[in-house]
Amino acid sequence: MSHGGDVYRNKVNMDYSVNLNPLGAHEEVLSAVRESIKRASDYPDLEQDEVREVLAHSVGLDKKYIFAGNGASELLMAIARTINPKETLLFEPVYSGYEYVLDSSIKRCELKEEEGFLLTSSKLDLINENTDLIFICDPVNPTGKNIDDDILIKIIDTAKNVGSYVCIDESFLLMSEKADRKRDIDLTEIVKQYDNLIIIRSLTKLLALPGIRMGYVISAPQNIENIRKNLPEWNLSVMSEAAIKAGIRLIDETDFISRTMSLVREEREFLKCGLKALGLKVFDSDTSFIFFKGPETLYKDLLEKNVLIRDCSDFAGLKKGFYRIAVKTHVENEKFIEVLKGVVDYS
Repeated sequence: MSHGGDVYRNKVNMDYSVNLNPLGAHEEVLSAVRESIKRASDYPDLEQDEVREVLAHSVGLDKKYIFAGNGASELLMAIARTINPKETLLFEPVYSGYEYVLDSSIKRCELKEEEGFLLTSSKLDLINENTDLIFICDPVNPTGKNIDDDILIKIIDTAKNVGSYVCIDESFLLMSEKADRKRDIDLTEIVKQYDNLIIIRSLTKLLALPGIRMGYVISAPQNIENIRKNLPEWNLSVMSEAAIKAGIRLIDETDFISRTMSLVREEREFLKCGLKALGLKVFDSDTSFIFFKGPETLYKDLLEKNVLIRDCSDFAGLKKGFYRIAVKTHVENEKFIEVLKGVVDYS
């Protein structure tokens, strides 16, 4: 399974393959992590009482609806083991981590390039009694588009009627357009209404700390208890506990999200204009990364310049020539576009 961020096997001066908050890691969170080292001689709280209380207050639910994980990846594995599906539906291209955790038959719905790889309600016919689990990514990785809330509700409702679970991966949601506007659905009511719904969120991208794994799952209490049985005991380190609590305070008590989205919007537009000026096909994005189509040799050509981007040809439904890049600071983005000009023939 391939991911971005492989700086261990490549010589990289500019890493555009990993999509982290361009604001960078916040000192308040870093300070909490440093302070947590003093507790390294203690076991973390097995029940995660404080962490779950903080997360529950943030989303407006009781803590029995929430459990934290050592990143979203750990939770995805636990969910797959909990449901143990015989058939899983994937709308592709989508994050390869879903296929990695599955030990089941996969029904693939390949979305169309000419439609911008958008998920529409026309795909609901694929959900039937044989469907045990549906993985959905909002915003979609690698395209960056948010999924309309009305489509999500239709999918969840259709799935419930046939006895299927829906897992919505919102790893980038708090760095997407949905985070900065009123949504069409009330998360609290939806989770209470649909016991077939499981939501995953990650804080590692938003807090720009991928080395400290931070994620949480939201679902009906019985689902949470079942998922816990497929997680290790003490699955959170004291550092992860501290980072989650400090990160949620930052989100809830400051303008951190709006400042993040202001920068992301501005720099996303700058990068889109730069890519289009080079004759590259750019897809619309609602989040902190951009999906585009370019020369098949672009990944290799940029790597020779010590610039790493995400080659998306290993995503199911894609081929050579599709790429994803992060949205970074203006200074970094200017440098990236200049390097790109040197390897793309746009004459």
